[in-house]
Amino acid sequence: MAADAATVAVTATSSNDGPRPGGGFRGLMRLVATRPWSLGGAAVLGALAAAAGLGPYVAVYWIAESALSTSPDMDAIWRYALIGVGLTLLKFVLAIVSHSLAHVGAFGVLYDLRIRLAKKMARVPLGFFNRRDAGSLQKAMSDDVSGLEAFLAHMLPDAAAAFSVPLVAFAVMIAVDWRMTLASLAAVPFAIIAQVAMLRGANRDAYDQYHNVNEATKRAVLEYLRGIHVVKAFGLEAKSFGELKTAVDQMTDYVEGYAERSAPPMIIALKLMGGGTNALFIVPVGAWLYASGSLDAATLVFFLLVGTQVLSPFLRIANVLGNLQLLLRGAENIQRVLDEPELPTRAAAGAPDSHEIRFVDVDFAYGDQLVLRDVSFTAPAGKVTAIVGASGAGKSTVVRLIARFWDVTRGRIEVGGVDVRDVALDEHLARTSLVFQDVFLFHGTVRDNLRLARPEASDSELEAACKVARIRDVISALPQGYDTLLGERGARLSGGERQRLSLARAVLKNAPLLLLDEATAFADAENEVLIHEALAEVTRGKTVLVIAHRLSTIRNADHIVVLDRGARVDAGPHKTLIERCSVYRALWQSYDDAAHWALAGADDRAGVAEEIQ
Repeated sequence: MAADAATVAVTATSSNDGPRPGGGFRGLMRLVATRPWSLGGAAVLGALAAAAGLGPYVAVYWIAESALSTSPDMDAIWRYALIGVGLTLLKFVLAIVSHSLAHVGAFGVLYDLRIRLAKKMARVPLGFFNRRDAGSLQKAMSDDVSGLEAFLAHMLPDAAAAFSVPLVAFAVMIAVDWRMTLASLAAVPFAIIAQVAMLRGANRDAYDQYHNVNEATKRAVLEYLRGIHVVKAFGLEAKSFGELKTAVDQMTDYVEGYAERSAPPMIIALKLMGGGTNALFIVPVGAWLYASGSLDAATLVFFLLVGTQVLSPFLRIANVLGNLQLLLRGAENIQRVLDEPELPTRAAAGAPDSHEIRFVDVDFAYGDQLVLRDVSFTAPAGKVTAIVGASGAGKSTVVRLIARFWDVTRGRIEVGGVDVRDVALDEHLARTSLVFQDVFLFHGTVRDNLRLARPEASDSELEAACKVARIRDVISALPQGYDTLLGERGARLSGGERQRLSLARAVLKNAPLLLLDEATAFADAENEVLIHEALAEVTRGKTVLVIAHRLSTIRNADHIVVLDRGARVDAGPHKTLIERCSVYRALWQSYDDAAHWALAGADDRAGVAEEIQ
């Protein structure tokens, strides 16, 4: 696509209606404005380098003019030759400095943008990630940002040169002979007609189509890789995976269709703008003028050298403008992420005076779906509070609201008497540790994953935290110990080991609020015992909110809150709830039935089959 885009003229009409956020060249400039001096300097020096590159041609003209005169001046000829050599050397020096500055500025812009995007994604509600698929976000942070680097580091100096060379060359050519200048430009109208033909019909929204099929392909590839275990389990192949096959077919159809529509006018434009093609006009016009005595030999030589090459920069301009269209779409994608509203923080109402958690008349909805309704309860400071309920009752939502992954739709959540929305998000999260049922570990070392909780922690503190979490022996047995790479999503460790490592992070952070979302979900019996031993130490003296599907793990909780279909139905200690709360009693009955369930034998299965028949 980038190669085809090189022959497209200045603009392509968008297929989307209405203004785009941060759209256009102005929006792009806002993204790269963090490094104005290096990028601006690269552009200026690139233009000066291109202008210096015309010097040798002018020097040749002066030499020819002097040499072909009736009395050649050898001193002047040598002087012109030295000027040409000097300008050539100056061109190389300016070009080197220009490209160096462009790379410094480009990588600085990449750093700035990726940090801004990472911070933005950490501050937006989780609902944002439900609306935007991973392929689109990956494209924004990786491909679209990388596209800025390619343009700024490599094409910016070339663009400055490509725009400046024709201007300087035309000024010099007109000063030498306006008639030959017109002959040198005679191919331009035909090239413009060919390029306009490329922008008609289906090619008008070529850039929008390219971005759409590209995003769809990335999304499908990510989905395929994430579900590769399912693909293998059912004996499928890549071509059998519907979304991936559809996306690849769409990309193929788009590229083939674009190439078929664009090939004839593209070839014409390339040939007309290519170096030397306008010699078809320069040579006969120059010969006729020379024969008629109105053009001297030196001027003819000059236009044979400069005039035949003056259109070459237009190919570079077309390449820059074509890639700029792709770049502008990528910049719009980046800007959409940066413009996403963050979780708001209201005026500070004072620091929390304790670590008690209170839900007061809380409603919460995912879009139009109400998940929590009028939920009120208190999790006492320094105590363990358990949240129980059937699947879909809203238990995990409660934990995520406390951590401000979202904000409540109605009501308020208080920590120490202060609404969590009145506390800076960083400060609130600094007081909170979370352990999820689906533990995520990064593709780094054990040490890297632990220090996410506290980057300044010493090695001895890491070991102490791992000892408390009952994971130290496992880490010591790894090939490189704490420097062992864990692989994608911590693949080197088992599910229970990953959860214990997650607990070690919570120990290392040592935050007063501890939120546990089914911390033993993927543990076998042995790991579950170790995790419970670790939890007994981790939770000591902290305000703990725990979600557990295995009800035996929360029997001794200080306080139990029962949820049913998003509403709080009761709260209290285990003995009280068993006696008075029918929902809680039913949960325990279901749990007890499941605990005594066993896989049926062959005779039992045969009996069931007979009953079904």
